[in-house]
Amino acid sequence: MVAKSKRQLAKLALLALALLLLLAATLLCVFLIPRHHRKPLPPGPPPGNASNPDDSVVAFDFSPYLIMYKSGRVHRLDGTARCAAGVDEATGVASKDVVIDGGTGLAARMYLPPAPGGAKGKKDPGRLPVLVFYHGGAFVIESAFTPLYHAYLNAVAAKARVVAVSVEYRLAPEHRLPTAYDDSWQALNWVARNAGSGPEPWLRDRGNLSRLFVAGDSAGANIAHNMAMRAGTEGGLDSGAAITGLLLLDPYFWGKKPVAGETTDQATRRQYEATWSFICGGRYGIDDPLVNPLSAELRRLACSRVAVTSSGLDDFRPRGMAYAAALRDSGWDGEVEQYETPGERHVYFLDRPKDPNSVKELAFVTGFLSRE
Repeated sequence: MVAKSKRQLAKLALLALALLLLLAATLLCVFLIPRHHRKPLPPGPPPGNASNPDDSVVAFDFSPYLIMYKSGRVHRLDGTARCAAGVDEATGVASKDVVIDGGTGLAARMYLPPAPGGAKGKKDPGRLPVLVFYHGGAFVIESAFTPLYHAYLNAVAAKARVVAVSVEYRLAPEHRLPTAYDDSWQALNWVARNAGSGPEPWLRDRGNLSRLFVAGDSAGANIAHNMAMRAGTEGGLDSGAAITGLLLLDPYFWGKKPVAGETTDQATRRQYEATWSFICGGRYGIDDPLVNPLSAELRRLACSRVAVTSSGLDDFRPRGMAYAAALRDSGWDGEVEQYETPGERHVYFLDRPKDPNSVKELAFVTGFLSRE
């Protein structure tokens, strides 16, 4: 009987030892294996209002940009980070934020390159071309204050030696089109007034209004084009300013009927049409001149030079190229330049600024802005 009890105790001891070893192994896995070897759980949906059932019902899915819920709540999926203005260590470019209209919140971030060779205070660095820039983001995300555009404008201002004004226009769907166009037009005229005789010192003292450029990428390029069209149809800008050059980087243009090389996939075309309708609240059709410049009177474009860039894998490439061709054939009396990067996707140069293709495209951009 005693021997049997001893054997049972021995078995229990072995079992307890095995459980301890198993626990120790588990703890080693948890605390010693690097975190990146463990697949994280996917993020859950953003918190909503539990008392409002419509706060979790999707009204429009505009992924990868945003999701809008039936309650009106908007959850942005990208382009929400912000960074402060200041002096960029890499380029020496100084930046600051200005309010253009306190009532609407219209604002801008301005950029001023350092004196050549760091010769600050030794001689007059002279007046610089003025660049008004509109950021992209499908009219619904991004900002003049995001790290993405802050870095890009620092690079452009440094290499092209321009006084740059990056406009913080209001976004859809909280402010559907034409709000972005109206904000952008107000900002452009604010620049024109201040570069003439206004109180803003960087524009008044350093800007050369006779070399005024308007530019943007994607949706911002769409805005830039429409600003030049508006200047041509509304009698120009304040202070008698005129746009010298228009720079469109992978412009966001679309239309009902495919142009040569454009996708004919009906699902894709319906999606682009649906997102445009979402952006403008159904106010403008997909062939409205605001989004389809091929239906516009391009001869009224108010500038003397236009540059259009395109990326080989971009859905918007064919219509951007058709735009350049139509502009040449419109009777418009100006110079059109085109620059294409094969094998790249839409606005690739923002995400990979040090990539060789991005460096080459930046050289084209700064060359266009710097040329007399």
